[in-house]
Parts: sequence; structure tokens; C-alpha cells
Amino acid sequence: MTTRSIRDPASYTASEKKETLRGLHRQARRLDKKWSLSCKPDEYFLLNMIPILGDSMSTILAIKYLREIHRSFALPPEIENKFVKNVVIHAGGSIVPLVGWLFRRVFGVNMRNYRILEKYVMSVDSDSRESIEADSVTGLIN
Repeated sequence: MTTRSIRDPASYTASEKKETLRGLHRQARRLDKKWSLSCKPDEYFLLNMIPILGDSMSTILAIKYLREIHRSFALPPEIENKFVKNVVIHAGGSIVPLVGWLFRRVFGVNMRNYRILEKYVMSVDSDSRESIEADSVTGLIN
């Protein structure tokens, strides 16, 4: 059972946001790269060759990535709906044989969802404790 984060992005400091986003970015990039048509044959490439299995696995991993995002941040329904819409488009587009391989490479559902997340999280003001800490340090210097 996945636990949803009750932590609003505003409660993160800027450094905590960047650190959390860095890990999610690395994971999104790795997932999209592994499920694209690559030159180097590996187990993911071979699974991609099987029409229904490769599509299903890439969609399942995209959903698993969304669960990881939910563990990290409490997000509004509008953002979550964008994530789900992208996964549905990914599932529908990648189910077409041969074209699905190219679609998965071009669409990049995990990186697309990461960019939406990053834009939202970085637009939310960080907790005021950062400014309080900065003011207290500045006050000590003056």
C-alpha cells in the first residue's frame, strides 16, 4: 500500500526540493531511456519486441513512477490529473505495434510528468523558515 505524502511542497526548503526533484529526475530519465527503442539490445529492448507485454510493462512502470511522486509531494488534483492524462495517452499511443516504440521514445511520459512536477514545485514558495533563518544570520552580522 502506498502512503501519500502529507507534506505540501511549500513546507520544503529550496535545498530539500532540489534534492527530492533530483532523484525523481534521475528515475524518470532512466525509465524513459530503458523503454525506448535503443541500439543496444538488452532485456528491456527484448521486452519491447513483444507487442502487448512491452507496452504493459512501460505503462506499469509509469504508474509506479507516479506513486513515487505521491510519496514525495502532496499535490493538488489538477496536477495529478495532468499526470494521469499523460499516462493514458502513453498507454494508448504505445499499444500500436511498431509505431508504439517510436511514440514511447518521442512522448517520454515520465520526463513529461517530471517537468510538470518540477514547474509546479518550484513555483510554490518555500517555507518561511528559510527567510527567518536568513534574517537571523543577517541580524547577527549587522
